[in-house]
Amino acid sequence: MNALTALWDFAPDLKIRLLCLALAGQVIVTLMAYFKLSKARMTALKAKQVEPDVFKSTRDEPEQLRVFTRAVANQFELPVIFYALVAASLALRVSSWLTVLLAFAFVALRCVHLQEMTGENRVFRRRRLFIRGMQVVLLMLVELLLSTMLFAQG
Repeated sequence: MNALTALWDFAPDLKIRLLCLALAGQVIVTLMAYFKLSKARMTALKAKQVEPDVFKSTRDEPEQLRVFTRAVANQFELPVIFYALVAASLALRVSSWLTVLLAFAFVALRCVHLQEMTGENRVFRRRRLFIRGMQVVLLMLVELLLSTMLFAQG
């Protein structure tokens, strides 16, 4: 147990910095989705494929634009749980190096998922990426719960 405690306690300031970097990475992925959406919409407007009023309600957006709208919305689904888990682990002061690794894995998966969704959009590959992201979030939850039970200081 002492070795496990030493691993959890090793370089606490660095863990916090890296977790904040992972959070910033996910924000950047979200901003990338917005930039892609904006670019796709401007391209469609300039090509006279849509009228500006279409963007008041995305219901009438052409398929090629709905993909980008969906990509943005997707950044406010599973990543919200990611943000909550990282914030909780920081607030409870129970973040471990496993949390850091999982956080960076999640951000990398979300980045690849966004590229897949707005690129070739191979549905089965995108689904696998999404499921891997869900698995990472689940591992983060389990790790948070175990760390809280074992290492949280009252």
